[in-house]
Amino acid sequence: MPPIAPPPRPLLLASLIALLVGACDGGTAEPTPDMAPPVDAADVDATPDAAPPDPTPDAELDAGPDAAPDAEPCLEPPTCEPREHRVGCGCYPVNDRRCITDDDCRAGEACTAFEAAPIKVCIFTPPPLRVCPGEGCPGDDDPQLYAAGVSRVVTPDGFETPTPAGLDGSQLGFAPPFEDGQWNDCGLDGLCPGDDGYDGPDTGEGDGEMQGMWLAGFSTGRPAQYCPEELIGCDRPECCVSKFAHDDIMVQIAVVRQRGVTVAFAVVDTVGYFHSDIERIRSRVEPLGVDLLVMGATHNHEAPDTAGQWGPGQGLPTRTGREAAFMSKIEEQTVDGIREAIEGLVPAEVKAGIIDTGTRGLAISDSRTPYIFNDDLPVVHLSAADDGRTLATLISYGNHAEVLWSGNPYITSDFFHFTRKYVREGLAATVDLNGNPKAALPGTDGPVVMFAGSVGGLINPGRGGARDYSGFEPPDEHSFAAADAVGQTLASHVLAGLLDGRIAPAQTDGVRFATRQFLVPVQNETFRLAAVSLDLIQRDVYNVGLVGGRQIPGDPHVLSQVAVVRLGPISWFTAPGEIFPETLVGGFPGKPGVRTPVIGDVARHRVDYICGSDGLPVEGGDQPCIVRPNQTNPPDWAMTPDPPYVYELIPGEVPFFIGLGMDFMGYMVPDYDFDKPAFGEAEGDHYEETNSIGPAVTGLWRTHLDAVLAALAEMP
Repeated sequence: MPPIAPPPRPLLLASLIALLVGACDGGTAEPTPDMAPPVDAADVDATPDAAPPDPTPDAELDAGPDAAPDAEPCLEPPTCEPREHRVGCGCYPVNDRRCITDDDCRAGEACTAFEAAPIKVCIFTPPPLRVCPGEGCPGDDDPQLYAAGVSRVVTPDGFETPTPAGLDGSQLGFAPPFEDGQWNDCGLDGLCPGDDGYDGPDTGEGDGEMQGMWLAGFSTGRPAQYCPEELIGCDRPECCVSKFAHDDIMVQIAVVRQRGVTVAFAVVDTVGYFHSDIERIRSRVEPLGVDLLVMGATHNHEAPDTAGQWGPGQGLPTRTGREAAFMSKIEEQTVDGIREAIEGLVPAEVKAGIIDTGTRGLAISDSRTPYIFNDDLPVVHLSAADDGRTLATLISYGNHAEVLWSGNPYITSDFFHFTRKYVREGLAATVDLNGNPKAALPGTDGPVVMFAGSVGGLINPGRGGARDYSGFEPPDEHSFAAADAVGQTLASHVLAGLLDGRIAPAQTDGVRFATRQFLVPVQNETFRLAAVSLDLIQRDVYNVGLVGGRQIPGDPHVLSQVAVVRLGPISWFTAPGEIFPETLVGGFPGKPGVRTPVIGDVARHRVDYICGSDGLPVEGGDQPCIVRPNQTNPPDWAMTPDPPYVYELIPGEVPFFIGLGMDFMGYMVPDYDFDKPAFGEAEGDHYEETNSIGPAVTGLWRTHLDAVLAALAEMP
């Protein structure tokens, strides 16, 4: 019998449209950073290891015709498309994990039959928890610490742009069909016949296809545009480094080695980076001597899409926003940068510590109750043992990289760029707003490897509040001047900490780590359609076969990972998405907080000081609030978790959190407050659920983090 194919694309597309339209009922057109259905702008600032399913009967599954016949030679083996794979004599989407034999499966998968199911499915079993030093990672006796740092540019090499007529006055919703006059079909260099410097057609020129770059945030169809010529090369916050970017988006790399164990850290200036993409890089750097790659993204909403959900379209992407050339450049530059760092390892010394930044001047607000901020700014400074030169400075900070907001058309790394700039270059002496002198702060001169912290919940710069080193607040809260000001203030904390000893010398006696891969079910209906059926979100999918729109044997899964790395007093630890600050620090009403978080809306962005000491509204209250008195569908405070909170479990004096580390799964909403109907969005502060893989992810991460920490504690 002929193989059963999934539903035709138009039907799936219609299903997703219906889903999103239903989710938007009652909303507004205010853009949100993560391309969720629009929500009430007053409440949101625009911005598992499920074990492999048992092969048990599915009573309601129509067996149908045999979609996976016994293997037999094909008279004419088919030629499959790039995002397809061959099973028997048919071609199927890569996310349809049907099989006939184990030969159709990937490493770690087994072709498994399910009673009453018309197909077999490749079922993946994650590998066991890995520790190092340990089996397969012996280490050695060299007590010397070695380190190196590298910065690599990953700005796209070129792209095509819309015309003003094509945009029709809007930066968002640019959608096919792209007709003549709507975009400049001039190739990747952007030069058309008659332009200065034109020397002939280049890649993509005149081919009738738009080679655009789609900025990942606020809406679909947000095309990157060229910087104006008059802004290229000048020396003001709004000035551009090139035609293609305000500032180069980067991958920043640091490598440490001690007692024969080598860990590479890498972070890219994008919205996220999937585990399957990281795995491709890992497979290429392991032969270079890397025992563990810890990679993350800055969650930058002003850079090209690396997930796929922000491609061209109005409300719904008509194709993935991931551009192959850009994804390839990130991979190549990361691999080459790690190779350069490995070859450049030198004896090193380390300083480490944590700065409490507070919230002043950092353009930071919280648009979801409870209003709790994790203001930790961990700093690890690596320097050469012989001459003290900086090898790398690693930091992590929790705020959405979107100070520029939805109206920005240029590729930029937002305030991360300015923070790194001022940490490297230092800050000049100035006078504050009261006329008091502020001393110059010398820079570090080396690469700055800056990770995203706990940005979920939703920590964002939507209400402004940026102040520069002098205390001046730029009048336009969503401008390059504002992003520059945030960078100055963050850098001043780092540099002052290095000067005054809060970032202190640390003794180390070896690099150790534990890590585990685990499966997470894709429970978000929109993500299931986008990742599995429409292939917009392009990452490896596991444990599902597709027959007539059905998913066999159940929810599709994706593979993720958690890691903890120890070096003296430092513990780097990862979470695969946008974790909420309160998951790390606590601070719920009547319960303690960990590591002095900022509790309540201290800047009065949403509510005045009308609460008691527990952060809840009370008559005569004069303290910052964690919730508005008129909050719709507030959290059930009785259901909030009790201690210990995550920071209490992390060993060492310097817990260094890496958000969006090892994967990108969207918001990691705590179990106690996860509220999402089958379609659409729950009332109140529940936007984040629409951009979460599902309710299981946070609990699964915590389970596997606990296992990793236990394994580390058992190491000699």
